Amino acid sequence: MAQTNHSLFATQGLQIRGKSIQNYWFKDFVKLIHGNSKPWLPHTVKDVGLKTEDTQRTLSFRTRCARQIVNDHVYKEIGRNDLQSARIDWRWLISLLFFQRGYESPMLSRLPLIPPIWGSPVAPEEPIKICIIGAGISGLFLGMLLDSLQLPNTSYEILEASERAGGRVFTHHFGPNKKDYYDVGAMRFPQIEPLARLFELCDIDLVPYHYEGKMCPRYFNGILHLQSEDTALKNDPFQMGVSCGGLVPDRTVNEGADTILKRAFSPFFVKLQRNFEEGFLELMKYDHMTTRQYLREVIGLDFYSICYIETTARLVLSCEILTTWPSLLTGFSSSASGLFDQSLSEAILDALDFEYPTPSDDEGVKWYRVAGGSYQVIEAMKKRLSSEPTLGARVTSIAYQSQDRREPMRVQIDSEAQPRSYSAVFNTASLPCMRRMNMGLGTLRPGQRVAIDSVHYDASTKIAVKFKSAWWARYCQIYGGQASTDLPIRTCVYSSPDSASDEPSRILLCSYTWGQDAQQMASLIGDGTKRSELAQLLCHSLALLHQDYVDPISETAFGYSRMLDIIQGEFEEYHAYDWYSDAYTSGAFAYFGPEQFRHFYPELVRPAANGHMFLVGEACSAHHAWISGSLDSAYRGLTQYLHKLIMEGRVAPYVLDRLRTSWGKLDEIPGEVLEWQMYLAQMSTN
Repeated sequence: MAQTNHSLFATQGLQIRGKSIQNYWFKDFVKLIHGNSKPWLPHTVKDVGLKTEDTQRTLSFRTRCARQIVNDHVYKEIGRNDLQSARIDWRWLISLLFFQRGYESPMLSRLPLIPPIWGSPVAPEEPIKICIIGAGISGLFLGMLLDSLQLPNTSYEILEASERAGGRVFTHHFGPNKKDYYDVGAMRFPQIEPLARLFELCDIDLVPYHYEGKMCPRYFNGILHLQSEDTALKNDPFQMGVSCGGLVPDRTVNEGADTILKRAFSPFFVKLQRNFEEGFLELMKYDHMTTRQYLREVIGLDFYSICYIETTARLVLSCEILTTWPSLLTGFSSSASGLFDQSLSEAILDALDFEYPTPSDDEGVKWYRVAGGSYQVIEAMKKRLSSEPTLGARVTSIAYQSQDRREPMRVQIDSEAQPRSYSAVFNTASLPCMRRMNMGLGTLRPGQRVAIDSVHYDASTKIAVKFKSAWWARYCQIYGGQASTDLPIRTCVYSSPDSASDEPSRILLCSYTWGQDAQQMASLIGDGTKRSELAQLLCHSLALLHQDYVDPISETAFGYSRMLDIIQGEFEEYHAYDWYSDAYTSGAFAYFGPEQFRHFYPELVRPAANGHMFLVGEACSAHHAWISGSLDSAYRGLTQYLHKLIMEGRVAPYVLDRLRTSWGKLDEIPGEVLEWQMYLAQMSTN
């Protein structure tokens, strides 16, 4: 080996936390620096960059932002790692051979930098026992992934605290009629690759989901307009301006809430599309702000203008963006009091959640629902598992025992005297539920503990009514779509038939609320009969929403009293569900506050407990609040663990190829970064 003064090549070997790594690992880098051989890199950096840029055009904007954040996080951690005997500038090393600093993706198709794991290898024949906490869609998907890989000497157990599987995928049936149902949890799905593979494997019947309906009402400040009339809604259609006796400046209502949000948000969309790096930096510049703060301090809106926009706005699109991504028509809906108090970057990324720099068609991402209810997916997944979930098994504590090389994880179930031992734990519980588990020292990273304590979970309440018939179709000619209003019910979702030959369902999702609105509606949940205060509120609100529709026989408006009589006469029963009061979720979905996505997301996707503990679920993904995020997180966690098993010689590297062949690749975090995350998890203490 050529002599060098750089401490990186000390003759006694590199000491990483007291563990020696042999010098042969650095042979290629010595030759690279001293010019003794051609570097082990693609032909030129420029070529790689161009290739990577082409690849990035196939990724959604949220995925690209997630990649950038995780890459930066790994880069910084390598730079600040404590390498005791050789004070190596890892930032130099990583920027040269792994990342092109400031660019969002790895330069190499594989990483030559990760050294072999020190210590005695684990015998491949030793059993691998895996614990999956939670039988929601993440936990069930993990089981399916493990079954498909058929790893030798590997078994898994799924522990579910409640008495049913599915988690936030939950369908309520109003009796034996298969058509009398509504989805209490997840109810709409984008046509994207991970979901498509799962639905195809489970033989799921999908039906197009229609956001828009031509005859759907918008009702604000006691004034009704149909959505088909929106093009003519100018000059304060809901009479909230000062000239009409309201509090909102006339210039605000004349411009319109939708137009103002387009003006405020479109620059971010345009920059992300034209030059992602510049757009990402621009977005991060305001990541510390709430949406309300940005509209006040940067756009210059007054208090009542912001309240008006939060209440009535639906779209955040510029004309340029509209022509490029038509599906963004439904990308953002404020539809909840208080959502402007959350992160600006979260609001913008929500609008771009499944949008891509180069759309493959003119319609954008298509949306679907599951015929018969989303729980059909859970039932199909359960049938394909080799290990049935254990219900009623609430985990109270998780501990990491570093001295136990084979099964270092201890999981305590509340009904059992002794903890169970596992090789690895995949915790798919929601973060609020995870917070109630006693996790000992070394089980979590410090950043993960802060994230679990701090990540904001939004409230969501759904209330559906079973009527004798679909009166909204009969009397108002409404087929699909949704109504929006400042009434307490906020959003009303109209059912559409499962097929063209079917009659519309008689189940109406009368109220779908988030945030503060959801908490207020949840306080009225009663016994499910029409005598309750909640039932009265539903009938009253629906009558107000539909009173101005014209009776085709008399050719006059129904009016409030007549419409109320129709609705009350059709009313049979209701079902209401508040996700915040569900002890097994303690919230509907993660909705990050200012700076939380940038700081907490890269922590939540990191292995913990020396590579034996993985946090999985929608909150631990870029696409939080979506089932696709749950699936991505399960794939990510398993891939990280497979890297550990490969490093230890317990499984062959081709297992990763088998995973990609069967289930596709993970776009959210590149495989090279997952490998680095696992390596760093084993060389640093938690």
